[in-house]
Amino acid sequence: MMSRAEPAPPPPGVTDPQPPAGLVPCLVYAALCGSVVAGLGNPIVVEVSRELRVSLEAAQWALTVTLLFGVVSTPIVARIADGRLRTKVLTAALVIVALGCLVGAVLPTYAGLVTGRALNGLGYTLVALTVGIAREHLSGRRLARTLAVLSTSLAVGAGLANPAVGLAVGLWDYRAGFVLAFVVCLVGVVWTWRALPEPLTHVDPIRADPWGALLLVTGLGLALLAITHGNSWGWHSAGVLAMAVAGILLLVAFTAVELRLAHPLVDLRLAVSSGVLGANLGALLIGWSVFAGAGAAIILVQQRPAGGVGLGLSVFVSGLLMGPMALGSLVSPWLARRLADRVGERALLPIAAAACTIAFGVFAVRHHSPADVLLMMGLMGLGVGVGYSVLPNIVVARTPPERTASATGVNQVLRLLGGAVGAAVAVAVLVAHTDPATGLPADSGYVAASLVSSLVALAAVPLTWWLVPPRPSSHRLPTPPEPLG
Repeated sequence: MMSRAEPAPPPPGVTDPQPPAGLVPCLVYAALCGSVVAGLGNPIVVEVSRELRVSLEAAQWALTVTLLFGVVSTPIVARIADGRLRTKVLTAALVIVALGCLVGAVLPTYAGLVTGRALNGLGYTLVALTVGIAREHLSGRRLARTLAVLSTSLAVGAGLANPAVGLAVGLWDYRAGFVLAFVVCLVGVVWTWRALPEPLTHVDPIRADPWGALLLVTGLGLALLAITHGNSWGWHSAGVLAMAVAGILLLVAFTAVELRLAHPLVDLRLAVSSGVLGANLGALLIGWSVFAGAGAAIILVQQRPAGGVGLGLSVFVSGLLMGPMALGSLVSPWLARRLADRVGERALLPIAAAACTIAFGVFAVRHHSPADVLLMMGLMGLGVGVGYSVLPNIVVARTPPERTASATGVNQVLRLLGGAVGAAVAVAVLVAHTDPATGLPADSGYVAASLVSSLVALAAVPLTWWLVPPRPSSHRLPTPPEPLG
């Protein structure tokens, strides 16, 4: 049966229709639920390593496994949500995320932690789901502003939630963070269930791609495990080489399968199309640099002082030090609009990448006081906020209306993929520079991790400028007319 196409956006000169009451606050809160859950990863890495008596590499999987399952679940959930169950899928995703928080809270084992964080990976789909609902019910400038807020919610929510999570962890243990996130998600379940309107369109959902999902999660997981355990097992060990080779072969097979399907799990052709290639590379590289740089900074803050490195601060204080990132991300949508008026929309991604380059470059030189961390987080927050606020608008404006849902989903997947690889690389660098006397990462490790993050962000500066084309008039988002008189 042929599915009906989504309605075309209103022509220029038509005022925005009034959205359902309370729609935007509900969508923003749902997106923030995902960011709160995502924010559980970095702050508790060191605490998990201590309490569960596991290595830093193993503890890092509390973050990596969440990103990994986010990469796979985002396109799957997006497909299901293309149908008449869009709002119900958002509520169901929140239920699963809350269940993951409950598992992490009640099972004080490493297996329970990893299982709960894997279920938490569905939280990364919440932004994509809220964007899809916003596109259906909003238009014009209201849509553009909402997309900017939703896209920056990950950084804002993490910055605001980390101090609260840190306080809960300080009063109990790392499981208290899961309890807090469970309560936040439970409120989101009730709110979305009661407040979200029914979909306006009834498009038949595209059938799932289980083989693509299996190849992607297995191949990427093995590749990340090889990176994570390369130092401890030996880069030339049979185990590391076997995982690396198997991971690469499975990812090659994934690529071959996806290119042959009419409706692949991840539309690789769309990912490299001329209109959105620059935005996708920007999402990948900025996601890599941010997760790697911020992850290394959090570990440094909580590491006990030894050999002249480490601040020895609590999880709560480390969460407070992330406050400038939230503040920078909060003002970034406003700043992005002002910059776009002066230098053009195309210049925003290079500016964002340059801010991240400077942030991590400065941190490589200065990382011995809380003030250094605050400076880095502030610069990174501005960069991430500007970049993430403009990404959805770049993709939507340069993609035909019938393909914007797929294009934004691919962009979100690449952002998470970059974060997963970056987090794994950062820990691998730190472990490679472990001080034998203390068993902790040496100062050279933090310098190297920060420089890697800075160089990755620097690579995004020219690439995002060269590869982001001008906004085509045929795909321009309609804006309401100026008031008369």
